[in-house]
Amino acid sequence: MIGALLLFMQLGVAAPQNLVVRQGEAIKVVPVIGTTRGSYIRADLLALALGGSASNVANGHYRVSLGDTRIELIEGVPFARADSFLVPMTLPALRSGDTFLLPFQVAAALIPRYASGFFFDVGARELRIFTTTVARRAPPQPAVAESEPAAAGNTSEPLSRPRPPRRGQRHLVVVDAGHGGPDPGMTGPIGGGPRLVEKDITLSVAKLLADELRDSGVEVLMTRTTDTLIALSDRGRIANANKGDLFVSIHVNATGSRGASAARERGFETYFLAEAKSEDALRVERMENEAVRFETGAYAPKGDPLSFIINDMAQNEHLRESDDLAETIQQGLKTFHPGPSRGVQQANFAVLRGSYMPAVLVEIGFGTNPDEAEFLSEYSNQRQIAASIARSVLDYINHYEARVGGGTR
Repeated sequence: MIGALLLFMQLGVAAPQNLVVRQGEAIKVVPVIGTTRGSYIRADLLALALGGSASNVANGHYRVSLGDTRIELIEGVPFARADSFLVPMTLPALRSGDTFLLPFQVAAALIPRYASGFFFDVGARELRIFTTTVARRAPPQPAVAESEPAAAGNTSEPLSRPRPPRRGQRHLVVVDAGHGGPDPGMTGPIGGGPRLVEKDITLSVAKLLADELRDSGVEVLMTRTTDTLIALSDRGRIANANKGDLFVSIHVNATGSRGASAARERGFETYFLAEAKSEDALRVERMENEAVRFETGAYAPKGDPLSFIINDMAQNEHLRESDDLAETIQQGLKTFHPGPSRGVQQANFAVLRGSYMPAVLVEIGFGTNPDEAEFLSEYSNQRQIAASIARSVLDYINHYEARVGGGTR
Protein backbone atom coordinates (compact mmCIF):
# COMPACT_ATOMS: atom_id res chain seq x y z
CA MET A 1 0.00 0.00 0.00
CA ILE A 2 1.63 3.18 -1.30
CA GLY A 3 -0.13 5.24 1.36
CA ALA A 4 1.99 3.80 4.15
CA LEU A 5 5.19 4.71 2.30
CA LEU A 6 4.00 8.25 1.62
CA LEU A 7 2.84 8.51 5.23
CA PHE A 8 6.37 8.04 6.49
CA MET A 9 7.85 10.38 3.89
CA GLN A 10 5.31 13.11 4.65
CA LEU A 11 5.81 12.76 8.38
CA GLY A 12 9.40 13.80 7.88
CA VAL A 13 10.34 11.65 10.88
CA ALA A 14 14.03 11.85 11.74
CA ALA A 15 15.03 8.88 13.83
CA PRO A 16 16.15 9.78 17.37
CA GLN A 17 19.09 8.09 19.09
CA ASN A 18 16.59 6.05 21.08
CA LEU A 19 12.96 5.16 20.53
CA VAL A 20 10.81 5.93 23.58
CA VAL A 21 7.90 3.54 24.07
CA ARG A 22 5.33 4.99 26.48
CA GLN A 23 2.39 3.25 28.12
CA GLY A 24 0.77 5.63 30.58
CA GLU A 25 3.54 6.65 32.97
CA ALA A 26 5.72 3.63 32.12
CA ILE A 27 8.56 4.20 29.65
CA LYS A 28 10.81 1.75 27.82
CA VAL A 29 13.74 2.72 25.64
CA VAL A 30 14.76 0.88 22.46
CA PRO A 31 18.15 1.81 20.94
CA VAL A 32 18.11 3.09 17.36
CA ILE A 33 20.99 1.79 15.23
CA GLY A 34 22.43 4.11 12.62
CA THR A 35 23.78 2.58 9.39
CA THR A 36 25.00 4.01 6.09
CA ARG A 37 21.55 3.22 4.67
CA GLY A 38 19.51 4.71 7.46
CA SER A 39 18.15 4.04 10.95
CA TYR A 40 17.15 0.60 12.22
CA ILE A 41 15.76 -1.04 15.36
CA ARG A 42 16.34 -4.57 16.62
CA ALA A 43 13.16 -6.56 15.99
CA ASP A 44 13.40 -8.56 19.21
CA LEU A 45 13.87 -5.49 21.42
CA LEU A 46 11.04 -3.59 19.73
CA ALA A 47 8.64 -6.52 20.06
CA LEU A 48 9.58 -6.95 23.73
CA ALA A 49 8.99 -3.24 24.46
CA LEU A 50 5.58 -3.40 22.78
CA GLY A 51 4.45 -6.53 24.60
CA GLY A 52 4.66 -8.72 21.48
CA SER A 53 7.00 -11.35 20.13
CA ALA A 54 9.49 -11.74 17.28
CA SER A 55 10.57 -14.97 15.60
CA ASN A 56 12.04 -16.56 12.50
CA VAL A 57 9.45 -18.25 10.30
CA ALA A 58 9.64 -20.38 7.15
CA ASN A 59 11.34 -19.31 3.91
CA GLY A 60 13.60 -16.71 5.51
CA HIS A 61 10.75 -14.55 6.79
CA TYR A 62 10.94 -12.76 10.13
CA ARG A 63 7.72 -12.09 12.01
CA VAL A 64 6.75 -9.54 14.65
CA SER A 65 3.45 -10.36 16.37
CA LEU A 66 1.50 -7.63 18.19
CA GLY A 67 -1.84 -8.89 19.43
CA ASP A 68 -3.80 -10.05 16.39
CA THR A 69 -1.49 -8.27 13.94
CA ARG A 70 1.34 -10.11 12.18
CA ILE A 71 4.10 -8.13 10.47
CA GLU A 72 6.52 -10.11 8.27
CA LEU A 73 9.71 -8.95 6.56
CA ILE A 74 12.49 -10.56 4.52
CA GLU A 75 16.16 -9.59 4.65
CA GLY A 76 17.09 -7.23 1.82
CA VAL A 77 13.51 -6.80 0.58
CA PRO A 78 12.02 -3.26 0.84
CA PHE A 79 8.49 -4.50 1.55
CA ALA A 80 6.63 -5.71 4.61
CA ARG A 81 3.43 -7.68 4.95
CA ALA A 82 1.04 -6.45 7.63
CA ASP A 83 -1.59 -9.17 7.84
CA SER A 84 -3.00 -9.19 4.28
CA PHE A 85 -1.50 -5.84 3.20
CA LEU A 86 1.76 -5.55 1.26
CA VAL A 87 3.47 -2.34 2.39
CA PRO A 88 6.41 -0.65 0.56
CA MET A 89 9.25 0.39 2.84
CA THR A 90 11.80 3.19 2.51
CA LEU A 91 14.55 0.75 3.52
CA PRO A 92 14.90 -3.06 3.40
CA ALA A 93 15.12 -5.16 6.53
CA LEU A 94 18.64 -6.29 7.47
CA ARG A 95 20.19 -9.19 9.36
CA SER A 96 23.34 -9.04 11.47
CA GLY A 97 24.19 -12.56 12.56
CA ASP A 98 21.21 -13.76 14.56
CA THR A 99 19.90 -10.22 14.96
CA PHE A 100 17.16 -9.00 12.65
CA LEU A 101 16.97 -5.24 12.08
CA LEU A 102 13.82 -3.36 11.16
CA PRO A 103 13.75 0.03 9.41
CA PHE A 104 12.72 2.82 11.80
CA GLN A 105 9.65 3.28 9.58
CA VAL A 106 8.19 0.11 11.09
CA ALA A 107 7.90 1.82 14.49
CA ALA A 108 7.03 5.31 13.24
CA ALA A 109 4.43 4.47 10.58
CA LEU A 110 3.70 0.80 9.96
CA ILE A 111 2.83 -0.38 13.49
CA PRO A 112 0.63 2.64 14.35
CA ARG A 113 -1.29 2.16 11.09
CA TYR A 114 -1.85 -1.58 11.03
CA ALA A 115 -1.71 -2.70 14.68
CA SER A 116 -4.36 -1.71 17.21
CA GLY A 117 -3.50 0.37 20.26
CA PHE A 118 -0.41 2.24 19.00
CA PHE A 119 0.20 5.89 18.08
CA PHE A 120 3.46 7.55 17.06
CA ASP A 121 3.77 11.10 18.41
CA VAL A 122 5.95 12.93 15.90
CA GLY A 123 6.54 15.93 18.15
CA ALA A 124 7.59 13.87 21.17
CA ARG A 125 9.35 11.25 19.02
CA GLU A 126 7.77 8.43 20.96
CA LEU A 127 5.60 5.40 20.25
CA ARG A 128 2.61 5.27 22.60
CA ILE A 129 0.71 2.19 23.71
CA PHE A 130 -2.90 2.74 24.65
CA THR A 131 -4.99 0.54 26.90
CA THR A 132 -8.75 0.37 26.79
CA THR A 133 -10.08 3.05 29.11
CA VAL A 134 -13.78 2.29 28.78
CA ALA A 135 -14.94 -1.01 30.23
CA ARG A 136 -18.05 -2.64 28.85
CA ARG A 137 -20.72 -3.12 31.47
CA ALA A 138 -24.23 -4.54 31.26
CA PRO A 139 -26.98 -2.72 33.16
CA PRO A 140 -30.63 -3.19 32.12
CA GLN A 141 -31.40 -2.39 28.48
CA PRO A 142 -32.86 1.11 28.01
CA ALA A 143 -36.11 1.24 26.05
CA VAL A 144 -35.90 2.19 22.38
CA ALA A 145 -37.64 5.46 21.58
CA GLU A 146 -40.85 4.95 19.59
CA SER A 147 -39.75 7.54 17.06
CA GLU A 148 -36.60 5.51 16.23
CA PRO A 149 -37.73 1.85 16.02
CA ALA A 150 -35.08 -0.83 15.95
CA ALA A 151 -34.80 -2.78 12.73
CA ALA A 152 -36.67 -6.08 12.74
CA GLY A 153 -34.59 -8.92 14.07
CA ASN A 154 -32.05 -6.65 15.74
CA THR A 155 -31.39 -7.03 19.45
CA SER A 156 -29.50 -4.14 21.01
CA GLU A 157 -26.68 -5.02 23.37
CA PRO A 158 -26.92 -3.58 26.89
CA LEU A 159 -25.55 -0.05 27.07
CA SER A 160 -23.91 1.50 30.07
CA ARG A 161 -24.35 5.09 31.15
CA PRO A 162 -21.17 7.16 31.35
CA ARG A 163 -20.32 8.74 34.68
CA PRO A 164 -22.01 12.18 34.66
CA PRO A 165 -19.97 15.33 35.28
CA ARG A 166 -20.06 17.11 38.62
CA ARG A 167 -23.26 18.85 39.61
CA GLY A 168 -23.36 22.56 39.00
CA GLN A 169 -20.99 22.37 36.02
CA ARG A 170 -22.43 23.46 32.69
CA HIS A 171 -21.27 21.40 29.75
CA LEU A 172 -22.57 21.93 26.22
CA VAL A 173 -21.58 19.38 23.61
CA VAL A 174 -22.28 20.30 20.00
CA VAL A 175 -23.15 17.18 18.00
CA ASP A 176 -22.79 17.50 14.24
CA ALA A 177 -24.35 15.02 11.80
CA GLY A 178 -22.20 15.12 8.68
CA HIS A 179 -23.63 16.18 5.28
CA GLY A 180 -27.41 16.51 4.74
CA GLY A 181 -29.96 17.87 2.28
CA PRO A 182 -28.62 17.92 -1.29
CA ASP A 183 -25.26 16.70 0.04
CA PRO A 184 -25.66 12.95 0.60
CA GLY A 185 -22.04 12.29 1.53
CA MET A 186 -20.74 8.87 0.53
CA THR A 187 -22.91 6.04 -0.77
CA GLY A 188 -22.11 2.35 -0.68
CA PRO A 189 -21.24 -0.39 -0.42
CA ILE A 190 -18.99 -1.40 -3.32
CA GLY A 191 -20.20 -4.55 -5.04
CA GLY A 192 -23.91 -4.25 -4.31
CA GLY A 193 -26.08 -4.89 -1.30
CA PRO A 194 -28.48 -2.66 0.65
CA ARG A 195 -27.71 0.97 -0.20
CA LEU A 196 -26.15 3.10 2.52
CA VAL A 197 -26.26 6.92 2.39
CA GLU A 198 -23.91 8.72 4.73
CA LYS A 199 -26.20 11.63 5.61
CA ASP A 200 -28.85 9.20 6.92
CA ILE A 201 -26.43 7.17 9.06
CA THR A 202 -24.76 10.24 10.53
CA LEU A 203 -28.09 11.81 11.49
CA SER A 204 -29.28 8.61 13.16
CA VAL A 205 -26.08 8.17 15.16
CA ALA A 206 -25.94 11.89 16.05
CA LYS A 207 -29.50 11.79 17.45
CA LEU A 208 -28.69 8.71 19.51
CA LEU A 209 -25.49 10.34 20.76
CA ALA A 210 -27.44 13.45 21.76
CA ASP A 211 -29.94 11.29 23.67
CA GLU A 212 -27.15 9.46 25.52
CA LEU A 213 -25.46 12.70 26.54
CA ARG A 214 -28.68 14.37 27.66
CA ASP A 215 -29.60 11.33 29.75
CA SER A 216 -26.21 11.75 31.46
CA GLY A 217 -26.87 15.37 32.42
CA VAL A 218 -25.02 17.09 29.58
CA GLU A 219 -26.52 19.87 27.49
CA VAL A 220 -26.54 19.09 23.78
CA LEU A 221 -26.91 21.24 20.69
CA MET A 222 -27.27 19.52 17.29
CA THR A 223 -26.21 21.39 14.17
CA ARG A 224 -29.02 19.63 12.29
CA THR A 225 -31.90 17.41 13.37
CA THR A 226 -33.45 16.88 9.92
CA ASP A 227 -32.27 16.15 6.39
CA THR A 228 -31.14 19.68 5.61
CA LEU A 229 -27.99 21.39 4.40
CA ILE A 230 -25.87 23.27 6.93
CA ALA A 231 -22.80 25.01 5.48
CA LEU A 232 -19.51 23.60 6.71
CA SER A 233 -18.40 27.04 7.88
CA ASP A 234 -21.69 27.61 9.71
CA ARG A 235 -21.39 24.47 11.85
CA GLY A 236 -18.48 25.92 13.78
CA ARG A 237 -20.23 29.28 14.05
CA ILE A 238 -23.26 27.57 15.58
CA ALA A 239 -21.01 25.94 18.18
CA ASN A 240 -19.23 29.21 19.00
CA ALA A 241 -22.39 31.31 19.18
CA ASN A 242 -23.83 28.92 21.76
CA LYS A 243 -20.55 28.75 23.74
CA GLY A 244 -20.06 25.04 23.21
CA ASP A 245 -17.48 23.13 25.24
CA LEU A 246 -16.89 20.30 22.76
CA PHE A 247 -17.66 19.72 19.09
CA VAL A 248 -18.16 16.16 17.76
CA SER A 249 -18.85 15.58 14.06
CA ILE A 250 -20.07 12.15 12.89
CA HIS A 251 -19.14 10.79 9.44
CA VAL A 252 -18.93 7.56 7.43
CA ASN A 253 -15.72 6.82 5.57
CA ALA A 254 -15.22 5.74 1.96
CA THR A 255 -12.32 4.61 -0.19
CA GLY A 256 -10.88 6.66 -3.00
CA SER A 257 -11.70 4.10 -5.70
CA ARG A 258 -14.37 1.53 -6.56
CA GLY A 259 -12.35 -1.65 -7.22
CA ALA A 260 -12.55 -4.96 -5.39
CA SER A 261 -9.45 -4.15 -3.34
CA ALA A 262 -10.97 -0.83 -2.28
CA ALA A 263 -14.02 -2.65 -0.96
CA ARG A 264 -11.80 -4.38 1.58
CA GLU A 265 -10.80 -1.11 3.28
CA ARG A 266 -12.40 -0.98 6.71
CA GLY A 267 -12.00 0.38 10.21
CA PHE A 268 -12.71 3.48 12.26
CA GLU A 269 -10.63 6.58 12.97
CA THR A 270 -10.97 9.88 14.79
CA TYR A 271 -9.54 13.17 13.51
CA PHE A 272 -8.63 16.50 15.05
CA LEU A 273 -7.80 19.69 13.17
CA ALA A 274 -4.20 19.98 12.01
CA GLU A 275 -2.22 19.60 8.81
CA ALA A 276 -2.75 16.17 7.29
CA LYS A 277 0.28 13.92 7.74
CA SER A 278 -0.59 11.02 5.42
CA GLU A 279 -1.90 10.36 1.94
CA ASP A 280 -4.94 8.67 3.40
CA ALA A 281 -5.72 11.60 5.72
CA LEU A 282 -5.46 13.94 2.74
CA ARG A 283 -7.89 11.72 0.83
CA VAL A 284 -10.43 11.83 3.67
CA GLU A 285 -9.91 15.58 4.04
CA ARG A 286 -10.64 16.16 0.35
CA MET A 287 -13.67 13.87 0.46
CA GLU A 288 -15.29 15.53 3.49
CA ASN A 289 -14.45 19.06 2.32
CA GLU A 290 -16.09 18.44 -1.06
CA ALA A 291 -19.41 19.21 0.61
CA VAL A 292 -18.66 22.90 0.07
CA ARG A 293 -19.71 22.46 -3.58
CA PHE A 294 -23.32 22.21 -2.41
CA GLU A 295 -23.11 25.61 -0.71
CA THR A 296 -24.24 28.59 -2.77
CA GLY A 297 -25.18 32.20 -2.10
CA ALA A 298 -25.58 32.80 1.63
CA TYR A 299 -24.07 29.38 2.34
CA ALA A 300 -20.76 30.13 0.65
CA PRO A 301 -17.89 30.92 3.04
CA LYS A 302 -16.17 34.27 2.60
CA GLY A 303 -12.40 34.63 2.55
CA ASP A 304 -10.70 37.08 4.90
CA PRO A 305 -6.93 36.83 5.49
CA LEU A 306 -7.12 38.57 8.87
CA SER A 307 -9.96 36.31 10.01
CA PHE A 308 -7.95 33.29 8.91
CA ILE A 309 -5.00 34.33 11.10
CA ILE A 310 -7.25 34.99 14.11
CA ASN A 311 -9.09 31.70 13.60
CA ASP A 312 -5.81 29.79 13.39
CA MET A 313 -4.59 31.27 16.68
CA ALA A 314 -7.88 30.48 18.43
CA GLN A 315 -7.93 26.88 17.18
CA ASN A 316 -4.30 26.15 18.06
CA GLU A 317 -5.19 26.73 21.71
CA HIS A 318 -7.35 23.61 21.62
CA LEU A 319 -5.17 21.23 19.57
CA ARG A 320 -3.88 19.24 22.54
CA GLU A 321 -7.35 18.92 24.04
CA SER A 322 -8.77 17.88 20.68
CA ASP A 323 -6.07 15.22 20.40
CA ASP A 324 -6.93 13.92 23.88
CA LEU A 325 -10.64 13.80 23.07
CA ALA A 326 -9.95 11.98 19.80
CA GLU A 327 -7.78 9.38 21.55
CA THR A 328 -10.46 8.76 24.19
CA ILE A 329 -13.15 8.23 21.54
CA GLN A 330 -10.89 5.95 19.53
CA GLN A 331 -10.15 3.76 22.53
CA GLY A 332 -13.84 3.44 23.35
CA LEU A 333 -14.76 2.25 19.86
CA LYS A 334 -12.09 -0.43 20.05
CA THR A 335 -14.04 -2.35 22.68
CA PHE A 336 -16.71 -3.59 20.24
CA HIS A 337 -16.26 -2.29 16.67
CA PRO A 338 -15.60 -5.18 14.22
CA GLY A 339 -13.25 -3.12 12.09
CA PRO A 340 -9.61 -2.41 12.96
CA SER A 341 -8.64 0.81 14.68
CA ARG A 342 -7.01 3.14 12.17
CA GLY A 343 -5.86 5.37 15.01
CA VAL A 344 -6.08 9.06 15.76
CA GLN A 345 -5.42 11.14 12.66
CA GLN A 346 -5.21 14.80 11.79
CA ALA A 347 -6.48 16.73 8.78
CA ASN A 348 -7.62 20.20 7.77
CA PHE A 349 -11.37 19.61 7.84
CA ALA A 350 -13.49 22.62 6.94
CA VAL A 351 -16.14 21.58 9.45
CA LEU A 352 -13.63 21.82 12.30
CA ARG A 353 -11.89 25.05 11.29
CA GLY A 354 -14.34 27.47 12.87
CA SER A 355 -14.86 25.64 16.18
CA TYR A 356 -13.03 27.46 18.98
CA MET A 357 -13.16 24.50 21.35
CA PRO A 358 -11.84 20.93 21.43
CA ALA A 359 -13.28 19.47 18.21
CA VAL A 360 -13.10 16.07 16.54
CA LEU A 361 -14.48 14.30 13.49
CA VAL A 362 -15.28 10.58 13.92
CA GLU A 363 -15.27 8.29 10.89
CA ILE A 364 -17.37 5.46 12.35
CA GLY A 365 -16.60 2.93 9.60
CA PHE A 366 -16.34 2.36 5.86
CA GLY A 367 -19.67 2.45 4.06
CA THR A 368 -17.89 1.18 0.95
CA ASN A 369 -17.04 -2.10 2.71
CA PRO A 370 -20.03 -4.52 2.46
CA ASP A 371 -19.58 -5.93 5.97
CA GLU A 372 -19.13 -2.54 7.62
CA ALA A 373 -21.99 -1.05 5.60
CA GLU A 374 -24.25 -3.77 6.99
CA PHE A 375 -22.90 -3.13 10.51
CA LEU A 376 -23.48 0.62 10.26
CA SER A 377 -26.99 0.17 8.85
CA GLU A 378 -28.24 -1.79 11.86
CA TYR A 379 -29.95 0.39 14.44
CA SER A 380 -28.62 -1.63 17.39
CA ASN A 381 -25.05 -1.01 16.21
CA GLN A 382 -25.75 2.69 15.72
CA ARG A 383 -26.93 2.83 19.33
CA GLN A 384 -23.76 1.07 20.49
CA ILE A 385 -21.55 3.49 18.55
CA ALA A 386 -23.44 6.45 20.01
CA ALA A 387 -23.22 5.05 23.55
CA SER A 388 -19.49 4.49 23.19
CA ILE A 389 -18.84 8.03 21.96
CA ALA A 390 -21.00 9.39 24.79
CA ARG A 391 -19.01 7.42 27.38
CA SER A 392 -15.78 8.74 25.88
CA VAL A 393 -17.00 12.33 25.89
CA LEU A 394 -17.99 12.04 29.56
CA ASP A 395 -14.67 10.35 30.41
CA TYR A 396 -12.84 13.19 28.70
CA ILE A 397 -14.88 15.84 30.55
CA ASN A 398 -14.26 14.18 33.91
CA HIS A 399 -10.56 13.79 33.17
CA TYR A 400 -10.36 17.44 32.11
CA GLU A 401 -12.09 18.61 35.29
CA ALA A 402 -9.73 16.52 37.40
CA ARG A 403 -6.74 18.17 35.69
CA VAL A 404 -7.95 21.76 36.02
CA GLY A 405 -9.55 21.41 39.41
CA GLY A 406 -13.19 21.28 38.35
CA GLY A 407 -13.43 24.71 36.77
CA THR A 408 -15.47 25.37 33.67
CA ARG A 409 -13.81 26.07 30.40
